[in-house]
Amino acid sequence: MKIYFKIMFIVLLVLTFLGFALAEEKLTIKPGENEKLTVKPIKCCISGKYEGISKDSPNCPYGPKTEKFTMAIKQTDCGSAVYGEVIESSTGSVKAKFEGTVTPIPRSNCCSLIGKAKGVPGSPDENCVHEVKAKICRSATGKWEVIDGTYTAIAGKCCSGTFSMKQR
Repeated sequence: MKIYFKIMFIVLLVLTFLGFALAEEKLTIKPGENEKLTVKPIKCCISGKYEGISKDSPNCPYGPKTEKFTMAIKQTDCGSAVYGEVIESSTGSVKAKFEGTVTPIPRSNCCSLIGKAKGVPGSPDENCVHEVKAKICRSATGKWEVIDGTYTAIAGKCCSGTFSMKQR
């Protein structure tokens, strides 16, 4: 009888461990492969329209400001290359063009977004080039959002800062 309880206890521990591993690590067991565990990477299909807020760092040459913006991101067949436009929410005019890459972050519902935003002629940022870095994650609702993005001025007399945005 003691052996039976020990075996049941061990089986329960193994099943509990596998349950946590499957939930936390996005692991799946494929039938017919002797229960071999494989990692299923997330697809970074992030194209769409986003509403965001940017906040300049305190050392901004024009005085720090906080602004609302819209970003339209496009990509072909969920590929790693992304491009789009940053649009001023107050005027609806294109402020900058964006190009970059998006790659999955292992064992998460997030992707890394890295690229450059270049100001368009006639906009206040026409001489600016910013390096953009962000962690973009799929929320419980299935929409993508950036919580802790950064933009760093690499050309022009421009501001650096942080931003957040959510998919519409």
